[in-house]
Amino acid sequence: MTEKLDSTSRRKFIKTSLGGIAALTILPSTVVSGLGHTAPSDRLNIGAIGVGGIGYQNLMNLEQENIAALCDVDADYAQKAYRRWNRAATYADFRQMLENEKGLDAVVIATPDHTHAVAALAAMQLQKHVFVQSPFSHSVFGLKRMIETADVYGVVSQVGNKVASGNETRDVAEIIWSGAIGEVREVHAWTTEPRWRQGLRFPDDEMWVPKSLNWELFLGPSAFIPYHEKFTPFGWRAFWKFGNGALGIKAPAVLEPVFRALKLKAPIHVQASSSGLNLEGIPKAQKIVFDFARRDNLPKLAMPELQLHWYDGGLMPAVPESLPGDILSNYKNGGLLIVGENATLVCGDGGSNYKIFRNGVQQNVDIKPSVHRIPGGQEGHERDWVRACKEPAQNRLVPSASFESQGALTETILVGSMAVRLQSLRRKLEWDSDQMRFVNINDSETFSIQTESGFYLQNNVAKVQAEEKDYNADQFVVETVRPLSRSGWMQI
Repeated sequence: MTEKLDSTSRRKFIKTSLGGIAALTILPSTVVSGLGHTAPSDRLNIGAIGVGGIGYQNLMNLEQENIAALCDVDADYAQKAYRRWNRAATYADFRQMLENEKGLDAVVIATPDHTHAVAALAAMQLQKHVFVQSPFSHSVFGLKRMIETADVYGVVSQVGNKVASGNETRDVAEIIWSGAIGEVREVHAWTTEPRWRQGLRFPDDEMWVPKSLNWELFLGPSAFIPYHEKFTPFGWRAFWKFGNGALGIKAPAVLEPVFRALKLKAPIHVQASSSGLNLEGIPKAQKIVFDFARRDNLPKLAMPELQLHWYDGGLMPAVPESLPGDILSNYKNGGLLIVGENATLVCGDGGSNYKIFRNGVQQNVDIKPSVHRIPGGQEGHERDWVRACKEPAQNRLVPSASFESQGALTETILVGSMAVRLQSLRRKLEWDSDQMRFVNINDSETFSIQTESGFYLQNNVAKVQAEEKDYNADQFVVETVRPLSRSGWMQI
């Protein structure tokens, strides 16, 4: 886990060993889209994996292309897509789709988080461009392999964080870059999600798997657990095994303007607390504090160390005295407080409805746009990916949310999720992104998780029943950073 490879060695290793698949020759950049064929009428041949929910919305924004193949583990949930694109080949197993559909140019992946990496890596090794929903990996090791693999094979990657294509995130960035609010050392970010149930454990009762669902394929590379209706098609978000709860769903959109404007890399420290915790279901509410190192200064703005506070599940930041007391009522679903030395910028999800206050008085700031805008803004997110896929590699403009550009944000989410489960250590954890480990956790240290608690009577006196179980912290981090896939699935 701690061994470092130089850049050349890492590239060679990835290209020759990923998933046991033989290395493919990278085609000359002069080939249209970097591929060995051109779709009819210059349309991309697109395959999609996970087409019942957000994947269907992605495909609706790609209707000008040729939707050639559809894959979903639940045939009933996918019926809407199957009917709309009734000429597309249909599959339950994306591995079969990629093996059979040789003519695909690009693949859209909108599965639960735990299968993002195995599907995307398999597609990229076949030189398919990839569009992957956010967060684009469920493990730190997986996201680093995905970034490097996209580079090695010269494919276009795009994360489904459409806020990255919006005008609002660019507006916020340009205001901050202008120096209008001064140096930023403190940010508060929140969401009122989850609206779904969290704080759960794996269900105890057993259920028959519906005929339309292939449960083994839903589990994919993760270890087997019995089926329950609470997991599909939506409930997977509430369990560590499959997702990262409200943090995973909302942080990409809420935090995108912060990472864009302040050029943040992976955090260097993290500490978390939450409501009731177990190692199966994600807590109902969390607070996570991240520290980020100093970055290179911009022409009009220094980039000092920064602390980012994340709140979800109804937790909220305190309103600074420099802001109107009722200001957060304008941002009911979530938002940002970006505290500068001269003023504070307040905005909603993704940079929307931004306002600047100095000493309690709203300021007018007129900044001339200076960076490229995506045609259609957020609604042009998928089209921006298509545009990049079709451009010759030597002249390609990288799309707005490539794996590389979204890597630090996704890594922050994953590191924060680990810190929530390690909160009993009661200290800041020091994260080393290169080594992919917390360097201030030793190999014998343990963390504690409290079991279900309850009340019982003893001599007519109510007492609390609770037990704690200890786990090896270092082993937990190793297994979470790079989870091993079960037999038959690619080892990331």
